[in-house]
Amino acid sequence: MKVLMLGWEFPPFFAGGVGIVCYELTKALSNFSDVEIEYVMAYGPENKKVSENLNLSSANKKLISKKNISISKFESMLYAYDGPSEYLKRFSKILEKQCGKSDFKSIKEIYGENLISEVYLYSQRVLAHYENSDFDIIHAHDWTTIPAALLLKEKTGKPIIYHVHITELDKTGGAGGHPEVFKIEKEGFDKCDKLVCVSNFVRGRLINDYGVDSSKIEVIHNGGISDLEHNLDSSSEILTHEDVKKEKVVLFAGRMTLQKGPEYFLKSAKKVLEYEPDTKFVMIGSGDMLSQIIELAVELGISKNVYFHGSYSREEACEFFSRADVFIMPSVSEPFGIVPLEAVALGTPTIISRQSGISEVLNNCFKVDFWDVDEMAHKVLSLLRYDNLHSHMRTLAFSEMSCFDWEIPANKFHDLYLGLLK
Repeated sequence: MKVLMLGWEFPPFFAGGVGIVCYELTKALSNFSDVEIEYVMAYGPENKKVSENLNLSSANKKLISKKNISISKFESMLYAYDGPSEYLKRFSKILEKQCGKSDFKSIKEIYGENLISEVYLYSQRVLAHYENSDFDIIHAHDWTTIPAALLLKEKTGKPIIYHVHITELDKTGGAGGHPEVFKIEKEGFDKCDKLVCVSNFVRGRLINDYGVDSSKIEVIHNGGISDLEHNLDSSSEILTHEDVKKEKVVLFAGRMTLQKGPEYFLKSAKKVLEYEPDTKFVMIGSGDMLSQIIELAVELGISKNVYFHGSYSREEACEFFSRADVFIMPSVSEPFGIVPLEAVALGTPTIISRQSGISEVLNNCFKVDFWDVDEMAHKVLSLLRYDNLHSHMRTLAFSEMSCFDWEIPANKFHDLYLGLLK
């Protein structure tokens, strides 16, 4: 069977959280001898054979051929988890930077002037490329690919699996969101043949907030991160900030957005510092709330104990996790959350929000409500003060990593494909 998989990113091209999941899942699915996958991104390589059963393609290749445009000259406009406002800022910035150069075509010839228009441009490119192609199933990742999937379904009659990694309401902590994105999501939920949610948390969101019929929803939890080095005994001291090196370190890793709950991390930090004043709190990641969070650290009077690193690479993340004594994911609304698995794989005891999908499957960790900063602080203090507890939790959590194998969700998707074809 041939699966036409529609995505927005794929490592190493524009790789965010959803991109990592797409990479891991397609890699595992390509091991099935009866599965052939054509993975299509908005932009990327013109054509690349990843493995025997997995081909990576770019939906803009015919556009480039027709207009003789080389997108390698342009910075990418497509970033993981972008919303319309973030896209517009980047569009304006790159347009100003690039279009003054005489040897550059206008970026407007390639990209849409806003994220919504870019999503619909992508759908037209996909339809033009694949309406007469031979495939059996459309597997669409995230809302950005839904218009393309629906156009193909209308033209070819092929069934659609919509893989729901996150919703617009999750990005805003359950409040509001962009109305046009919500509209696209709702149409996708209504018209796709099968919806696969990454957690029961997302399933509940679809039923309660989008009015989706529960009978068309399947829950398939994510696996782990296959190429992540597992190291229970790491003692690497990689933080170059002199005040951080020799102290107990509590880590936050993720986007500085409302969804990720960075303010709750800082509020719990203030309470921890009342009892363990030498503790250092490290926050890695960037986002629209970064300046606000820096100001909050000052307001709380704890700025000398907080280290802001900004954006980070995968390699840097491994180093920070290896050095941290405790990792906290205080997300307000987290559909799944792979980041705690990175912490566990590198031997770091973890505290996670109950408002997350990963809390459904990761057992050997502390779970708290994101808003309960008192309880969060109690858990941090327990892990910092009691070596036996710290050691016991990291060992048990590390032993769980074998449960997070991408063969498990890949098998479930394979069965789902077969069921749809029947």
